[in-house]
Amino acid sequence: MNKKTLTTIFVGIVLILVGVIIWQYKSSKSIVSDSVAPVVNNITNETADKSEDKVTTVEKPAEVFKKVTVPAKDTEALRSKFTYEVPLSKIIDRKWQWIESVNYDETIFTPKKSSAFSLTFKKDGTFSGTTDCNSIFGKYTVKGSSMELSSIGQTMMYCDGSEEIKFTTYLGQVSEFMWNGDEDLILNLEFDSGSMVFK
Repeated sequence: MNKKTLTTIFVGIVLILVGVIIWQYKSSKSIVSDSVAPVVNNITNETADKSEDKVTTVEKPAEVFKKVTVPAKDTEALRSKFTYEVPLSKIIDRKWQWIESVNYDETIFTPKKSSAFSLTFKKDGTFSGTTDCNSIFGKYTVKGSSMELSSIGQTMMYCDGSEEIKFTTYLGQVSEFMWNGDEDLILNLEFDSGSMVFK
């Protein structure tokens, strides 16, 4: 072999070795990237999952409610003070007897002849009633639980010691109607000045 042939063979061997090294390098790089990618993805996914868990597991702080305690009172007293709205149909065509009136200062007026004082509401928007001396009549208008009595009139007999004026004065101030716990009819007076209780 001459020198030129040896040089050619040497160069060929070097090129082959370089090619093999390049091929091995590329192969090892793709293997590493393939094996690293799932790990990275797993780490990313786990982090995302944990962050999502943190978001979803964060709860709104519990509301703080004040504990309300009701002073112990007589059951009947509680029932009589409790009031609620009632449909107009529940009070129509029924004779209501005036029991008492509670004034704004919590003083109570009780008529001497309670059974003599009455009211009856009719479907046509009128009412009639009795006092300890005369018969009374008039009109009423209702909107929700609000009530107004108007055009109040009466027969003209005179009775000594009658409490009729007290009764009709209260009626002229009625502004609202409702039940109490005993299902008595309560007619509240305007300006929170008191209420009338009927049974």
